[in-house]
Amino acid sequence: MKGRLIMAAVAAAVLVAVPGASAAKGGRSLPALVDAHIAALRACDADALVAGYTADAKLFFPDGTVVQGRAALQELYDGFVKPVSEGGLCGLDAAPVDRFTQGRTTFVKFRVTAPFLSAPYFSTDGYVFRGRKIASEVSTFDSSKLQFTPSG
Repeated sequence: MKGRLIMAAVAAAVLVAVPGASAAKGGRSLPALVDAHIAALRACDADALVAGYTADAKLFFPDGTVVQGRAALQELYDGFVKPVSEGGLCGLDAAPVDRFTQGRTTFVKFRVTAPFLSAPYFSTDGYVFRGRKIASEVSTFDSSKLQFTPSG
């Protein structure tokens, strides 16, 4: 279960910019907030990833898995930023395929690739923003469907 939670972090970590999104409190637009999240993902920086969420953030993953609060998010992302050889997923890259924003909610379909994956993976996530932070996320990401290369 812990391994699945770690892999599920990909869904939270691959936010993509949303053109035309409304500005967040403090003047930062949703695209700017998402860009900061993407930068933290690419840097494999768990602390920066967690900082992008509200203290009470709640993430919903397939099969009823729910991750809530900063401590749980920190554990999730601490595992995610490890190299694949240590059970993490550091090195994933995501490209937006489709996106939709309504108010403070953004839905994103993305294509995930990595040197250690033999095929791209597609997933859709919904993110609800409160102020300048992600307050909730719903993800279709299922790590059991990732296809790893023989050496990955």
